[in-house]
Amino acid sequence: MDASQPQPQPIQSGKGNTIRNVMLAMAGVFIAVLIFIVGLTVGAAAANGFRFTGSSAFPVVESATGTENSSTGSINVTLMNDIIRRLRSQWYGEIPSDDKLTDGALRGLVSSLGDPYTSYVEPKYAQMLEQDMTSKFEGIGATLRQTSGGAVQILRTFENSPASKGGVLPGDIIDAVDGTKVTGLSTVEVAALVRGTKGTTVTLTLRRAEKPKAFDLTLVRDQIVIPLVTTKTIGNGKIAYISLFDFSQEASTQLNTRLQTLLKQNPKGVILDLRDNPGGLLSQAVDVGDTFLKEGVFIIERDNKGNEKRDYTTDKGIAQDIPLVVLVNSGSASAAEIVAGAIQDYGRGKLIGETTYGKGSVQLPQMLSNGGQLRITIQRWYTPKNRGIHGTGITPDFMVTRTTADEQANRDPQLDAAVNYLLSGKAPAATPIPTVPATAAP
Repeated sequence: MDASQPQPQPIQSGKGNTIRNVMLAMAGVFIAVLIFIVGLTVGAAAANGFRFTGSSAFPVVESATGTENSSTGSINVTLMNDIIRRLRSQWYGEIPSDDKLTDGALRGLVSSLGDPYTSYVEPKYAQMLEQDMTSKFEGIGATLRQTSGGAVQILRTFENSPASKGGVLPGDIIDAVDGTKVTGLSTVEVAALVRGTKGTTVTLTLRRAEKPKAFDLTLVRDQIVIPLVTTKTIGNGKIAYISLFDFSQEASTQLNTRLQTLLKQNPKGVILDLRDNPGGLLSQAVDVGDTFLKEGVFIIERDNKGNEKRDYTTDKGIAQDIPLVVLVNSGSASAAEIVAGAIQDYGRGKLIGETTYGKGSVQLPQMLSNGGQLRITIQRWYTPKNRGIHGTGITPDFMVTRTTADEQANRDPQLDAAVNYLLSGKAPAATPIPTVPATAAP
């Protein structure tokens, strides 16, 4: 998907607004310091399995009081107290609620690390993240992504969803939701604005490349069930095709159930489509890998002290020997890269497509006392052959691109190449791949 769509206009602010923003930020930092000094009680990670967007291979030492670091001298509490005193006595305006200042302060502290994957998630959004792992929610049936310019863009719409039936197209930029501008908001925050009770309406203000100005679409929300697995037979019925949307709770169960049906037709090969798969639960990545791989090391995880943990596949998979091709692209990330990397390392199958996203870090989600969530990068992961892919991604065995023009014309040269390879054994001709700088490692 082209990330160079028109970007939202920057928020205009005068000198007064700049001073106000600086003061609020400083007040927020002070409150954050206070919170960390008195101590936030950190809860346990989600019990439904380690997320790869939050997977923990090692024990996390947590404090009941949070006071151990209060005397390190790393934060000037006296200065913070002075700033908040001046703000409360001199600032011309109404200081936001303590909750808003707290959320702003925590967000600012975490973002100062410069790691896009370590983040503070406000309570109202933290609950939504938990709901995402069930693959069921009420909304419009579209997935979002953040563009390089910070805009929130429609990545895809689900078939027969309110979004697809209402005229929303992949590539659309969201300017506002029910009149609320979304400039500066994350995809999680925008998704929270879009979601709502089945039967209620939501109005999206969208921008589209071929349209001269923004326009509104009003949609009726519905119950959305994410189609985790899509299957079919292609290549004159000789090839089994299975697409996995993400690695949420039911991923491996659904994949194995559908794959069993396909294998009964005695296909010559299997295509596993992981394109635009953003990842999910590490436990599901292991289970999916177990379907195709024999017993062995599946993933290596290391923390900042050099401690190492290894996860293994077993010898119980139902598709360990059938010829295999895995489709990947720049949207294949995290758990999708784990599976693809292991399959490539063992020579179990060929990867066709484009270089993957390159997310090789592990985040541990920890519930906070206010209902929010802190997601901390605690590890890096490596393929069975000890390849680190963070910031660089996985290069497929055969580079085949799918352009925007291909998508618009409903052509899929990557899928065609996979079918031809499984049927003939001939390597596909490489197609030009645009050179993209590697993502900076956090």
